[in-house]
Amino acid sequence: MEAIDSYTQIQSAWSTVHSDAKKAARISQNILNTTTKKENALLYAQAEITLAFCHAHEGKNAEALSLVNQTLQVVEHYQSIEWIVNAKRVIGYVYSSLGDLKRSGDAFEEGLYLIKKYDLPIDPHYLNNLGFIYYELGEFKQAHNQLLEALAVAQEQQHDIVPLLLSNVADLHLQFGEIDEAEEFNKQAFTILQTKVEDRNSLAHCHSIFGLISKHKRHWEEAYESFALALKMYQEQDAKYAVATILIDMGGLYSDQGHYTHALENYKEALEIAESLEAVLLTQEILQRMSDVYYASEEYKRAYQYLLRYNEVTEQIKTKEVKDQLSRYMTEAQVERMQREAEIERLQLKRESEEASIRAQVLEDSYQDLKTVSEIGRRIIANQEDAEAMYSVYLDLNRLMDADIFGLCLYNKETQEVEYRAFVEQGILLSLSNKSIQDTSSLSVRCIRENQEIHIRKAVVDEDYTLRESGFPDKNPRSIHFLPLSMNDETIGSMTVQSYEQDAFSERQIEMLRLLALYLSIAMSNMLKSEELQLQTRKLEHLAKTDPLTNLYNMRHMKQLLTQSMETYHKSNKSFSILVIDLDHFKEVNDSHGHSCGDFVLQALSRHFQSFTRQSDVTARWGGEEFLMLLPNTDLQDARTIGERLRQSIEELEIRFNTISIHITATIGIATYSSKDWHVDELIERADKALYIGKEAGRNQVVAYGSE
Repeated sequence: MEAIDSYTQIQSAWSTVHSDAKKAARISQNILNTTTKKENALLYAQAEITLAFCHAHEGKNAEALSLVNQTLQVVEHYQSIEWIVNAKRVIGYVYSSLGDLKRSGDAFEEGLYLIKKYDLPIDPHYLNNLGFIYYELGEFKQAHNQLLEALAVAQEQQHDIVPLLLSNVADLHLQFGEIDEAEEFNKQAFTILQTKVEDRNSLAHCHSIFGLISKHKRHWEEAYESFALALKMYQEQDAKYAVATILIDMGGLYSDQGHYTHALENYKEALEIAESLEAVLLTQEILQRMSDVYYASEEYKRAYQYLLRYNEVTEQIKTKEVKDQLSRYMTEAQVERMQREAEIERLQLKRESEEASIRAQVLEDSYQDLKTVSEIGRRIIANQEDAEAMYSVYLDLNRLMDADIFGLCLYNKETQEVEYRAFVEQGILLSLSNKSIQDTSSLSVRCIRENQEIHIRKAVVDEDYTLRESGFPDKNPRSIHFLPLSMNDETIGSMTVQSYEQDAFSERQIEMLRLLALYLSIAMSNMLKSEELQLQTRKLEHLAKTDPLTNLYNMRHMKQLLTQSMETYHKSNKSFSILVIDLDHFKEVNDSHGHSCGDFVLQALSRHFQSFTRQSDVTARWGGEEFLMLLPNTDLQDARTIGERLRQSIEELEIRFNTISIHITATIGIATYSSKDWHVDELIERADKALYIGKEAGRNQVVAYGSE
């Protein structure tokens, strides 16, 4: 094959990767099969970089990274700037697909530096993509600068991407709260798009930005009109994901105005689309918003239901994030292994000296250690905070190094304290007290506060100064290492490994500890998210069961308890009774002293019921000034006795509201569940009838159904 023809083919293959990766791979592989490194090292390297790009498009990230890292040295040697940039682009692409946006951005930046230094043509799409990476990283200023540069290049080239870039810059100004600047850039985009009516996607995006700008200005009608235009255009193009995002924006618009019914209609439509697309991040956002809207409209049961669904989706995302993290670490480990294996193979073939053999063994041992740490990490993520899992970490570490002490602590932002979740010394799991984040004597606190590793190789310990946090005062660690646990640029805790011997850990072992800290960071971050969701779930579950004014159970939950009591009766034949309690002349309290006073009386009586009843009894607010009390294992005669004592205690109760002294009475109807196989509603109906008889007879009395 002619060299010139081969160079033409490889350029063609490179430009084909995005549209037909398999074809590009075939061309690259054919050149590799018909050329040797010795014959034409540069052409061979270009074919390998192209093949690596194809691997990346097929999700073969380890193979792609290994191949491009090996080949990068060759194109750097030949100073082939274009192909160095291409290699950096492959590296950026791989790390982007692995979710490591920081490394991805670094690779793209290195490529961009070379493009500018050697005055190579700049593709504005390249700059726009780099701007997107910085946007996703939350580095909005850097993203803004990158987009402005992309805009300048695109305008100079009269590129079709200009209006899209203008709207993207406007979006960033919104992030900064610079509404006027956002509006100016978006108007420029809109002006250009008036002459390019065929670019409906960019025009729809432009209208959506106008909607966000109007929303920031609280111009609700204008915002709605802009969102409606964007929605119509996206629907015409069947751009379902974009349709869902606009529906979310419209739902937020209604929610901000307190129009919860309209907000939910938009969210439900968006949710249906998101679920059909299996767009889990979008689904998660919608479920969270719907739960918040139901909560704001005091529909706590539905808020709780949607929070549960949000929790389920969050667990799916969390699992995917863990898999992505593991994929990233294992890809890097696999790349390292492949490189080591290549080095080991070279050394084994050479075998010219004993040094080569030793080096090969060191590389092999290093890989085995990395594999062991990865196995430990996977167990940690699977078990999260399980005490046995943390203890097993201590045991596993001692297979790899001299670790007398292993500790793990987490930072609680709410309490401003550092909480020890595991601390093992000499094989004993110890309990250590929490420390303030301001504690200046604790190394674990300092590690978290400064987000810095602490390495002490030869600790000096005397009577006046001790570095230890332990239950073994007669043993003093000499090698002390603390590593921060971080997730998404936020320090969440620290881990420590210590030894009684000085200089106990090699540099390789410290690298292993860093990898272990990454796994612990994932596991602890997931555990903290789960704890937070559980707390929210418990709060909403409580709200779904209780009356917000009195904090007693509500009617819906009491009916569930009555149904359970009925089922228990048919199994054990133990009777239960109910009291329906209605406050006499309660309307007069509201009319004379106001509803705030009425609410205060209801709250005071609710507290009185809870202090009066037995531990097994349950009270609910049945509605208005009516209450229902469930008395388990209580027949009709005992229920009547309890009811009479309750009636008398209410009559004697003095309730003071500001300077007003209020006395109130109650009429109580009683019914007992029996072998007549009544339904719960029939039981309540009988108690209500007894209550009605008491009211007709003059109030402030107890009537038991069946004995009146």
